[in-house]
Amino acid sequence: MNIRKIDLVKDRQTLLDFHCTINYTSAVPVVRRAYTSEQFREMWMTSRGPDEFISALATSLKDHRTIAEFWENGDTVAAYVWVILHDWPGDPDAEINDILIVPEFQRRGIATQMIKHVEDLAHERGATVLRSGTGIENMASRELHAKLGFQTCHMDFEKEI
Repeated sequence: MNIRKIDLVKDRQTLLDFHCTINYTSAVPVVRRAYTSEQFREMWMTSRGPDEFISALATSLKDHRTIAEFWENGDTVAAYVWVILHDWPGDPDAEINDILIVPEFQRRGIATQMIKHVEDLAHERGATVLRSGTGIENMASRELHAKLGFQTCHMDFEKEI
């Protein structure tokens, strides 16, 4: 597996596709019941979402501590990760904003390797905590986080009305 930094220009469409997939996979249950992944993608891609995402990613890349990588198998992107470091007083942390393993590369240990890699880089860059989130229905992600020692530290509540 080759690891390379993302290129906002060259990788723009892949980044948008991956981020949209991550958003849908982690969406609240009401959204996932209301829309197929294709419907969600069409709505998101025609909204302000893509520009807002690329702008946020570009801004974070100005910080040399940001981790934004593609993991490639030959010429094929197998995985993607984007991590931002924060300087909270007494609690400098790294936050995994996006992580995605392309379906044909899942269940090969890549996510475990990637998170351990990110943890090492974040620690080297001053973080004392690694944070990550996922959707309530994303059982594979929840199980991976638990396996890697993550603990639940925050909960959101939602009620359909």
